[in-house]
Order: sequence, then structure tokens, then C-alpha cells
Amino acid sequence: MSAFFSFIFDRITDPLGLPLEAWKEWLILLAIGTVAYHIAFDIVGKMYGNGEITTRTGGSFFHWLIRAVVFVAMWAVTYGVIVAARFVAAHWIIVVSVLGGIVLVGAAIAIAIHLKRKGGVANA
Repeated sequence: MSAFFSFIFDRITDPLGLPLEAWKEWLILLAIGTVAYHIAFDIVGKMYGNGEITTRTGGSFFHWLIRAVVFVAMWAVTYGVIVAARFVAAHWIIVVSVLGGIVLVGAAIAIAIHLKRKGGVANA
């Protein structure tokens, strides 16, 4: 049964690539897969210890299910970070300008709130 779950896991995760060179993608996906394996292994071990599952098939099912969910979630975060980093690198002037504008607006709001609490400019 474990072979079946492994096959399903491979079919789900096969198309999940990263927009990087092949060797970097392979290394990152290997790291994500290793972390997902250990997280699933620990959770299923606790489930066995708590008596939530007792069969080997149940343990295998939950291991592969948890592993797939963790893998896909970590892949999605990694993919988003890579895309965001590439966007920032390509459009850094716009990003810095927008962030600067946000800081200026935030500072203006903070000063306005401070002056309002103090009673305005006339009392200062």
C-alpha cells in the first residue's frame, strides 16, 4: 500500500518545479522533500503514540498525506519568494519608490496623530 501512496505523491509533486536552473531547483526540492518527510514522520509517530492510528496502512496513509500537504505548502512559499525576489530585482526602482512613499505617508499620519493628541499646532 505504501508503494501506491508513494506513486500518488510522485504524481502530485512531479509537475511542481521552480523557476531556477535545474541544479538549484533539484537542491531546493530535495531540501523541501527532506523537511516534509521528517515533519510527516514526527506527526505520524505522535499519532501512533497517542493511539490515534494503529495499523500500518493508516500510518502510511497519514504519512503520505501529511508529507504531500507540507511539501506543496513549502513549495508554494518557496515559489512565491523566488517570484517576488525576481520582481524586486527587475523593478527595484519602482519598489523602492513605493516603499519610500509608504514610509512618508506613515510618518505624516504619525505626526498628524501626535499633533492631534497634543492639541494641535497652536498649543505647541
